[in-house]
Amino acid sequence: MNKFFASMATLSIATLLMAGCSEAPSGNDAAAPTVMKTVYESATLCGKCGEVKGTEACCAEGAETCEKCSLHQGAPGCCKIEAGSDAVLCAGCGEVKGGESCCAKGAETCKKCNLHKGAPGCCKLKEAVAEEAEEAEEAEEVEEVEEVEEVEEVEEAEEAEEAEEAEEAADESEAS
Repeated sequence: MNKFFASMATLSIATLLMAGCSEAPSGNDAAAPTVMKTVYESATLCGKCGEVKGTEACCAEGAETCEKCSLHQGAPGCCKIEAGSDAVLCAGCGEVKGGESCCAKGAETCKKCNLHKGAPGCCKLKEAVAEEAEEAEEAEEVEEVEEVEEVEEVEEAEEAEEAEEAEEAADESEAS
């Protein structure tokens, strides 16, 4: 079973690396106006629920499921990816990476996010990246608090040890 998952993961990675997401620009594009485009990170959609992996919504208990696809209702992958298979979204267009519509020329773009309108990542990739950044920031804060607590515990233990030594010294002085 582990060999199967390992071979499927290797095959998926190889496919993504070979497929790419866009064509190289041709010499005729030099006259085209430059458009500033928001840069997104790609995200992986969970094949069990359709949500972005690693977010709080991913595989959340009690979430309403779609009658058509059995993924979470309203999730980025709802009715857009095959249930049971994770899907990597292209950061350039928001579509499933390597799919037929990935970085397709002439596709209608969303005015809010500039990704393909209606793509699984449309208006969701930015949110997912922001949420991951917040979670990482919170994790760093928790680590800092834990470090401070450890230092305080060490200091308290040292103070208690010094007080105990002082008490023992006082007891010895009284005994003499």
